[in-house]
Amino acid sequence: MDRFSRLEFGDDATPRGDKPRGEPIRDAEYYHREAVKYWLAADYELALRNYSRMLEQNNTLFEAWAGQVLMLIELGEYPEARVWADKALGFFPEHPELLSLKGLACLRDARMDQAVAYSDNAVAKDNLTPRVWLVRAEVFLDRKGPIAEGCVNKAIACAGKSLAIVQLEAGRLFRKSGRHVQAIQYLKQAVQEFPRSPLAWYELGCCQASLGLSEAVHSLEQSHNLRPDWEPAKTMLRKVEKRGFFRRLFGR
Repeated sequence: MDRFSRLEFGDDATPRGDKPRGEPIRDAEYYHREAVKYWLAADYELALRNYSRMLEQNNTLFEAWAGQVLMLIELGEYPEARVWADKALGFFPEHPELLSLKGLACLRDARMDQAVAYSDNAVAKDNLTPRVWLVRAEVFLDRKGPIAEGCVNKAIACAGKSLAIVQLEAGRLFRKSGRHVQAIQYLKQAVQEFPRSPLAWYELGCCQASLGLSEAVHSLEQSHNLRPDWEPAKTMLRKVEKRGFFRRLFGR
């Protein structure tokens, strides 16, 4: 997650300070940038396609394998995500992040015992990545106590240059559990780093809407304007605008 975590989201993928020179070289690094760009746009299908192209370029790239598994999870393809996690583990045996991702696929597929087992195995390894702690936070998200918060703090502590990505993921995680105040703290940081990310603005807007905050309209408008064809942002924006209309109508 390090190399492209601080990309400026947008159509122009030319590194700062470099002048564009015709068509970019479509190497593995190019497809990685494209994959992250589409993930930040919540276009998981195109992100997956670009991670696959990375693998076609070089099947020894860890980021390509991990990204492909993560996008399959985002798409709800949990059995396939487990299959690809196993394939990746063939190249990177016992890698803690891949074990965690396989656990996440199990968790999202309501296989709680397997999810805990894979997460336990992952955290027992060395050189843990932020993803390992984010997955563990999700595994224990619905349990009482501060376990999930502690895991998020550990993810942030080891995030390094990936901090903005980790903050976005932490915000999404806390929104999922209904902890909207905590989520907003992380998501505000995420939209500062990724001001052209429909995903970050959408997550922030949803949290603000759940708390009845007027800022929700602005956040959801940002998401919708950045990706007009994305149905979740359009639907949520209409819902919030309708709610605001009736509040004004009845003076509430």
